Amino acid sequence: MTTKHKGQNSDLIPKRLHQLHPEMENIIITAMVLNKSEPCIFLSKNDSQYKAVVNFTLRDSKQDIVNCTYWCSREKVEECSDLIQLGSMVDVVRPKITLISQTGDSNQAQYQPVPTLPILLVCNEGEGYIETHNHYADMERYAEMKLLKHQSHKPLHSVLNLSDVRYSDTITPDLNIDFLVVVGLVKTPREIRTSRDGKPRRCCEIIVFDQSLPSGMTLTIWHGDWLKKAEEYWQPMRTVLHLIDVKVSFSDYYKSCILTTTSRSIIYENPIGVETNNLQRFADSTPRAPFDICAQVVSDNLPKPEDIQTPMTVRQIYSRAECQLRDNSEQFTAVLYAMITKFDVDWQNLVISKRCKACNRMISQSKSLCDNEQCHLSFSFGYTGDKFDLYFNINLHFTDNTGTLLEARLSDAIAGRILDISCERFLQYNDQELESLKWRFLLKHFEAKLLIKKPNTLRRKLTVVIIDMRPIDLDELANNIAIF
Repeated sequence: MTTKHKGQNSDLIPKRLHQLHPEMENIIITAMVLNKSEPCIFLSKNDSQYKAVVNFTLRDSKQDIVNCTYWCSREKVEECSDLIQLGSMVDVVRPKITLISQTGDSNQAQYQPVPTLPILLVCNEGEGYIETHNHYADMERYAEMKLLKHQSHKPLHSVLNLSDVRYSDTITPDLNIDFLVVVGLVKTPREIRTSRDGKPRRCCEIIVFDQSLPSGMTLTIWHGDWLKKAEEYWQPMRTVLHLIDVKVSFSDYYKSCILTTTSRSIIYENPIGVETNNLQRFADSTPRAPFDICAQVVSDNLPKPEDIQTPMTVRQIYSRAECQLRDNSEQFTAVLYAMITKFDVDWQNLVISKRCKACNRMISQSKSLCDNEQCHLSFSFGYTGDKFDLYFNINLHFTDNTGTLLEARLSDAIAGRILDISCERFLQYNDQELESLKWRFLLKHFEAKLLIKKPNTLRRKLTVVIIDMRPIDLDELANNIAIF
């Protein structure tokens, strides 16, 4: 079968990817764009003109995948890259077909997705080109290609669990691994200047999770096309991703392992399979609050004071939280016997915070309404009451014979119960009343029952929540002093 193409005199021969070999010429391949790189621009040594190259990863069946490299002028490559999107159907016309073992560039494969066929398609200026396919004239083929968007070429059961790398003691540099995860949270993209060329680049951090690690792990995306998909289409707690060849590395910023997409990575959205269905059911049963970076902890999720029985010193708390003591849990509880050495309630606007009644997100002191538009719809027309709640958020320092715990917070209903006062009444206190309240606690010894949350992808800092506390005398303190 032959076909006329774009008014050319020569007939083009349609071929499937698995039929290709280096001797073929004058052919046309129709395929779906599985992945693409960002254009690489460089100055040509021959004519001092700016040239560019972009790589497209193509697929025309469940198992057949190849890379296609397009070299041309900067303008044409950028135009081609803007026109051809992820998931587009394209025609590759008169490409040069090269065996990968004969490319002469062993480093090139390191920066491209791994193909399933041992060939590389190359289009040079004047010698082949790539363009969007007119799928309206070929609806049957279009329907076939569209199904490939959700059919991974690798088995879903062959992935690694997030916990396998999250708690790994050693990570091999530039290790590329496959995962099956759910999107937990899509953070707002930000611009970062890269150390390589100093130019600003946009990146987006996604919190992803699976059954083995419900607390989640950070996935960083740099590629503009995938970043756009994440912003516009990925739904927290719904979208499942099959991540193929993502880089696993240790982040000094997060003090834990993170995932990063590279030019080798491929992502399938909501891949078809039993594993995807199981993961979606798990996500449906997982509360969203842990993945909402703005959500406040509510009392219903906290342990009961009577269940907290393990005595610890300040040094032991820090040792376990910083993983000096082997422990894979995300949080733990402790009973601390110590003196309160900081209890600042003098500045009322720093002690009282606001949160939205609809979503529990923190609201700035200068605002009376949440920034989330969905929350506006939660309040009925004509609603005249406050759309926020006030709550205590007090930082305390506990000091014992081993050190000082700096991160403890007394907040929410627990604070109201321990202080025996409401937020509204507290805001009416005069200076004398504030001073009296302060010295009820400052430099006094207490038994404090604590929930300690280790730093993770959502919290870079240690969080210590006071569940309950009561004053103690020196005799009881002496009976509970520990050396370490």
